[in-house]
Amino acid sequence: MDLPSEESLRWVVSRYAALRKEHASGIGEPALVQPTPDDFPDAFELSAEGVGRFLTRMLGYAPVAADLDVRLRVVEGEGGGGGGGCGTKACGSGACGVQAQSFGDRVIDAEDGYIVELPTTAAGHPLRLAAALARSVGTIVLCEAGEELDPSEVGAVSEVAATASGLGVLLLGGSYLFGKSCGGVRVEQCTHLDVMELSVALALFTRIHGHKPSRAKQHLEVTQREALGEALAWVDSNPDLLADLRERPEMLSDGVFEVRPAHGLFGGLFRRLFGGGRSPEAPMEAAPPSRRTPRSEEEQKRLDRARALVDEALGGASSEGE
Repeated sequence: MDLPSEESLRWVVSRYAALRKEHASGIGEPALVQPTPDDFPDAFELSAEGVGRFLTRMLGYAPVAADLDVRLRVVEGEGGGGGGGCGTKACGSGACGVQAQSFGDRVIDAEDGYIVELPTTAAGHPLRLAAALARSVGTIVLCEAGEELDPSEVGAVSEVAATASGLGVLLLGGSYLFGKSCGGVRVEQCTHLDVMELSVALALFTRIHGHKPSRAKQHLEVTQREALGEALAWVDSNPDLLADLRERPEMLSDGVFEVRPAHGLFGGLFRRLFGGGRSPEAPMEAAPPSRRTPRSEEEQKRLDRARALVDEALGGASSEGE
């Protein structure tokens, strides 16, 4: 399974870094929340009350006030996959959310609390339901933190916030639902970020907070486990980036930093012995962003300078080796 494009990797890392830059102390050291009776001891029932208890339990793991008033409203609606709300009141209606076009779930700021609107279609599959509620919790975390977000990005940023709050396994579970129907095999993505992008965010979370990746993989399907393994290999191949994200997130929040490719067992060994980085003959492919905010001219100049320095260093190392 291929890693996301370089542009997508930068987006995930920079959004995660921006959250840590402003709110690391508030986020603290979150638990790695799992879909197990240990983390969700309430007997689940498919009703408004049962889903409400599920949501309340998720909020208990998030960095929000314990007495925060959050109500669930189940609405009739269609939706094929994930959604989210806007993390700012700048949407024009006073709502802390802009309803995503394809998913239907959203968070509304009711002044004295929040209303989570959940379409009935989200309850049709347990992983779809868990992902929708986790995303809504991420939106509430952003609202409570006072974040101002571009409505076109808020669903994806809410998923980064939810992952940073410990809910990444629940989101990743809903990122790739494999099923069969009379029409054949069907794959459903119930999240804004795809399976690899969410895997990168979850891999960063486990490394930052010292959670065992094996625990994160325990309750994931085969595709998600494979994706998380690839993401962990990439994160472990970028130790400087991980150190900055943990200790100096302001260095990464503008998206201007070096991105190294993932190394396998022998690649990592040779790198430790002989140094070096990305091969000039095999640069990481970068695809145009689909939901990414365009980089400013000044940021692009900084990025170009950083890349030139890396290429110059690699060229010098190659000449010395000859």
